[in-house]
Amino acid sequence: MVDFLLKQALFTLEPIGIVWVALGILAICLWRRRQGRFAAVAGGIFLFVTTVGSTPVSDWLIESLEKPYAGVRMENLPTADAIVMLGGGSEPARLEAFHVHLSPAADRLVMARDLLRIGKSTALLLGGGGAKLDGQVRIEADGVRDVLAAWDVPRDSMIPLGFNRDTHDEAVHARAVADAHGWNRILLVTSANHMRRAAAVFRRQGFEVIPAPCNFLTALSTAPGPFSISVPRYDGFAKAAVWLHEAAGWWIYRERGWI
Repeated sequence: MVDFLLKQALFTLEPIGIVWVALGILAICLWRRRQGRFAAVAGGIFLFVTTVGSTPVSDWLIESLEKPYAGVRMENLPTADAIVMLGGGSEPARLEAFHVHLSPAADRLVMARDLLRIGKSTALLLGGGGAKLDGQVRIEADGVRDVLAAWDVPRDSMIPLGFNRDTHDEAVHARAVADAHGWNRILLVTSANHMRRAAAVFRRQGFEVIPAPCNFLTALSTAPGPFSISVPRYDGFAKAAVWLHEAAGWWIYRERGWI
């Protein structure tokens, strides 16, 4: 067994895979030294890392969040007073074009632009947070507006929502803008795994919400990869972290009365 784990270590450059190999070897060594309790702890962590990093469990968890929105087709969505794109698709950057670094959730920018292109609305509200760079606070939405303007989105159709700490802030700021314009029906653009909580927050603010999900992380949208048993990889832990974030976020938002 030790030889097998060592061979696996030679074929992986994944830090998590290296930790997995070390845990397996540690559990075996402790067992051989008859330190059963410590061996059980190391073995338990080894199994946890295996389950999260080497099996479809994380995909199943994310899929449970995405599945309610898997049938949504953007061309079939109704028109709305405004499109609201939540932040998280980018972050301010020092060296990138437009001073914007696109994140793994950058599908949100593409979805929002295309909804405008096909005439689902004429107004786009831009959410997001911000960061302090070189002593200056840079707002995510300002950079995103520059990017979308370069993609031929009319600048006067976009309304940045300023600095937001969370989805609740975005909903409150969007409500103020909507009230000023007499809007209420919105197309909400965010990652499919985040849509349940986000839609609930905006409905709490009195919006009529039409989900426009994107950034699917599972085979509900993307091509399934070949099944294989491998050394644990980062991807499984990243998906598990997304699921935990949403599960905790739902509980916290409910406790605060935001949903």
